[in-house]
Amino acid sequence: MCCHVRSARVSRRRRPPIRQSPPISLATLDLSQPAERQAHDFLCRATSKRDRMWFLFDLRRHGGVLLCAVRWLHPSDAAKPFALAELSLTETAVCWRDYATAEAAGAELARRCAEPAASACLA
Repeated sequence: MCCHVRSARVSRRRRPPIRQSPPISLATLDLSQPAERQAHDFLCRATSKRDRMWFLFDLRRHGGVLLCAVRWLHPSDAAKPFALAELSLTETAVCWRDYATAEAAGAELARRCAEPAASACLA
């Protein structure tokens, strides 16, 4: 007599697919524009697994710049491993300000996005 006992676990093959919401775009770039394409390429290189410079944890477009809240992979100052990096979308330029916590960098990003857009680097 053959007896078949059902598994207590659901097979991965039988699991219903998890529905994910579409990704939210925080920054839309026009890659036909040379400076915006350069900023995109730089951001891809800076966060790639091979040549990682920083871990990106928030990104917003604000006028002619991309504001990137990041954690340095190898910070020059161990007391300030986070930064708000500003990538220009109009020229080849990157500038940043270091912060001690991710919350401080995120708060500065939120503050900057709340004010009118300006093209100057962080002062």
